[in-house]
Amino acid sequence: MKNLPILLPLTFFSFLAFVSITAKLSAQTAYTPSQTYFGTNSYIEYIAGNLPLIISAAHGGDLSPAALPTRNCAACVTVSDANTQELVRAMGESFRKVFGCFPHLIINRLHRRKLDANREIGEAALGNAQAEKAWSEFHQFIDSAKQSVLRQFGRGLYLDMHGHGHDNQRLELGYLLRDDELRLPDDSLNTARYIGFSSVRNLAQISRQIFTHAQLLRGDAALGTMLALRGFPSVPSKQSPFPLANEDYFDGGYNTARHSSYRGGAIDGVQIECNMDGVRDSPQSLRRFSDSIALSLRDFMQLHYRISLPNTCLATSTAIYPLQSANIEIAGLEIFPQPIAHEGFVRIPHQGTQDIIIQIFTVMGSLVQQSVHHSTQSADSFTVIPFSTNALPNGVYMLTVRSRFPDAGNTALGSRLLADYFRTALVLITH
Repeated sequence: MKNLPILLPLTFFSFLAFVSITAKLSAQTAYTPSQTYFGTNSYIEYIAGNLPLIISAAHGGDLSPAALPTRNCAACVTVSDANTQELVRAMGESFRKVFGCFPHLIINRLHRRKLDANREIGEAALGNAQAEKAWSEFHQFIDSAKQSVLRQFGRGLYLDMHGHGHDNQRLELGYLLRDDELRLPDDSLNTARYIGFSSVRNLAQISRQIFTHAQLLRGDAALGTMLALRGFPSVPSKQSPFPLANEDYFDGGYNTARHSSYRGGAIDGVQIECNMDGVRDSPQSLRRFSDSIALSLRDFMQLHYRISLPNTCLATSTAIYPLQSANIEIAGLEIFPQPIAHEGFVRIPHQGTQDIIIQIFTVMGSLVQQSVHHSTQSADSFTVIPFSTNALPNGVYMLTVRSRFPDAGNTALGSRLLADYFRTALVLITH
């Protein structure tokens, strides 16, 4: 039988407490993006967002109030995930800095010895009423964030951030599939059986005409692949499709099962177990990783959900669902249509006489197509440049736009990126 987290029924008194807390939190009908809200005794913190992203930190708290007993049971784990609370806050800051918008952040500020917010309530709180209340508030804040995302965008993504102490210094992305299941061939992972086990079940179903379930886990367009390309080795990914039989790997836990599309709905989920070296070991690492995962999530959301994360607030934006045409618009550069069938277009601010170089790479960095277009003086504010994709197989590619000015020569140093504009985007080609 599949060994997945089981959502156990609450005890009668725990259920009454949960209903009471739910009613109180539900009275808060509107949360203001970027504003912070606290649960009872400030044990749980919710920073409201306006993006289709929900990020939680269940094991990064450091509060150890004497009023709460220390958890002590045979199955209890009481070691905290160092710097994961700080990591989630840094991720929120990266999104604010890059996009001017905010993901939803939910943080358990209690130490894991007092509350484990990634377990069912019995093991999480061991019957203590205050701990049970904090547990209920943690999950209710996530539920409120999910409702906000669904109202605004129709679907979204939930990330449960953790830290692991395994020797292999890489990110472990958990989709509720065991390591031996990830070692199965693609044909097996693409069956209804394993899609039904998956925390990205909703995405696998809505994108099946373009991406298979296996491709979402470890293909060109997988989140792990995007993170690895930015310098953060990940499993599963195209670079590391699955853990080897003797390697440690966390496949996801209670939160991922409870709040992802594994149990239905349109919010997909991933548990990300972060290694220490280069990710959680210093404030500089936290910032670098947070900036990188923000850009990776930008690409992931654009490619799979057709939701752009521009430099303007998305409070009034509406999601464009997959399989429909959509433009990529990031800081003045526009690529359309998306997906591209036979011909695409790049629209850039006009900068006078220049050569525009459009390069298309595989996601592994191999140049497969290049074209140069001469742009002359024009009264128009923007230049629209066509490019053909007929010679390229279906797939995901990186498209880079560069400008070369006549007085710069033809050397590599003479080419420069369009100043102050984003120049590389993931594009999908499907004929």
